[in-house]
Amino acid sequence: MRFSAQVSSCFKRFERAGFWEWVVRSAIITLVCWFGGPTPAMAQQYPGNPQHSTTEDFLGLNVRPVAIGHHGVGPSDPATNPGLPIENTVASVRQAYTLGARVVEVDVQLTADAKLAVFHDDFLGDFTCIHSLTLDQLQARLPYVPELRQIINVAREFNNRAADDLGGILIVELKAFSPHCDPGDNFEQPLVTAAVNEIRQEQFADRVMFDSFSPALLYLAQQTAPEIPRELDLDGLQLLTPAQVQAVTGLPVTVINKKISLGLTWAEIGPVFRLPGYASPTQFLITGLVTGARVVGGEMDFFRAAEQQQPGSGADFVAAAHSLGMRTFADPANTPADWNFFASLGVDAIYSAIPMGLRLQPAIPSP
Repeated sequence: MRFSAQVSSCFKRFERAGFWEWVVRSAIITLVCWFGGPTPAMAQQYPGNPQHSTTEDFLGLNVRPVAIGHHGVGPSDPATNPGLPIENTVASVRQAYTLGARVVEVDVQLTADAKLAVFHDDFLGDFTCIHSLTLDQLQARLPYVPELRQIINVAREFNNRAADDLGGILIVELKAFSPHCDPGDNFEQPLVTAAVNEIRQEQFADRVMFDSFSPALLYLAQQTAPEIPRELDLDGLQLLTPAQVQAVTGLPVTVINKKISLGLTWAEIGPVFRLPGYASPTQFLITGLVTGARVVGGEMDFFRAAEQQQPGSGADFVAAAHSLGMRTFADPANTPADWNFFASLGVDAIYSAIPMGLRLQPAIPSP
């Protein structure tokens, strides 16, 4: 923890001076020597169709930005997207791939019988925690909620169809548990273990990437399945002080002693969120290196605020991530204006509504 605080303090001084080159060189030398960095050579190949495209093909693309189907084909809001299937469902994922999305992202939650339900939050509308229900009990209440293996089967179908082209790549977001459903901070390793076991059993690890706002979850994923690439995400709230977060959200903020802290300050925001705060974007990038992330992702509330406060700083963040050997994704783009804003920063991929994102992304060559 002392190391993290010293690095953060030192880097903040150089950030103010604009010495991004110093940041890049120092972070690479220190962190690769101490912790190890992104390791593309660790991808594990499984038996099967030798022609199928992989996550490495996706991460190796030299065109940007690529559209990622957000929760499938996109938000199922009757007001803005009438007729779309419910997000995070087999129908939504299938439609996204059918329309031409090469990559689709879904969220997973742990059930009481250690299965993976594809669902956004770890609790239902009545605050029943997902992990208090078996998969059958959850599906009795919400029949449209699929198991992760069902989504993998859809991705595999399109991955096989793509043959010598890029397709059927799946991003699985490991959702940070809420204080309401995990008051003792006990469910992270079971979630990671269940996800890794499922993906390995389905022999799909070379076509999956893990994604999370929790560096603790990605750290566990790094230890459990180093062959599966990882993306660490950043919400704008994570750069605010506890007092500022409380003012913005109206929820009480409590600083906690996290079991896996990675030298960061963690806080619980009401009963809903348990996430770390970052002293600066640079500290976030360092954390990405510590967890071996191949990608760092930024929410709209981070990039928009950065550009409003200091024009060019969002693009500088993207350039810094690229200099550290990491790709940069942005989230979400539900309108062409959102897409064009993210694209102007130089990001590599955008979580977006489909087919809008497909209309706006550049042509993707075969791997």
